[in-house]
Amino acid sequence: MKSVQRRKEILEVIQKQGGISVGEIAERFAVSRMTGHRDLEYLERRGAIKRIFGGAVPVGDKETASAPAAGMSPSVGTSPERAKTCIVCQRPVAQNLLYALTLRSGEQRFACCPHCGISSHLVLRDEVSMAMTADYLSGRQHPARQSFFLLGSAAAPCCHPSMLTFQDEEMARRFQAGFGGTLGRLEDAVTFLQEAMTAGGQSCPRCGQEGPQEEHQRE
Repeated sequence: MKSVQRRKEILEVIQKQGGISVGEIAERFAVSRMTGHRDLEYLERRGAIKRIFGGAVPVGDKETASAPAAGMSPSVGTSPERAKTCIVCQRPVAQNLLYALTLRSGEQRFACCPHCGISSHLVLRDEVSMAMTADYLSGRQHPARQSFFLLGSAAAPCCHPSMLTFQDEEMARRFQAGFGGTLGRLEDAVTFLQEAMTAGGQSCPRCGQEGPQEEHQRE
């Protein structure tokens, strides 16, 4: 496939599903990740998209379109290597649990796991324009709205209650068969955490020190 046609299809995917990761480009079009990065750079230079950590999202309102592509909070850095701490609990960020939020201001925030990512959604609400999460098994980044969330399973590699994300539903169900929990989508994950917080006694002790609300208010 020629680059012109590939970039056209990449743009169509971004507009249809609300975002795309470099890994998805590489897999979908059988090209290298470097080629995927170059395609996104090309589309961004023409104002067609906005690049974010690990991929790209559609150009939104004027505020989002005019924000710098790499406009990030100094506290979170610009890459997995530099984004060493979570916005909520200050824990290190692991690649297979990474949850990245892009705000309407163009800033990016990183969470150590989907639990803290969803916690950030509850605080930042409409300020979040896009969220990317990692497949727990492969580490591949993909839009959170397309992810399958395993909620409250016995596998709790990070914060509690456990939340793990999977790009493939079949793999999520296989993992669920071994570790239990409830399978849902992004909206279900938000409701799950809200109910856990309302019930009390289930919140993560690591997340109780300082959440994104306090950090957000200081900015």
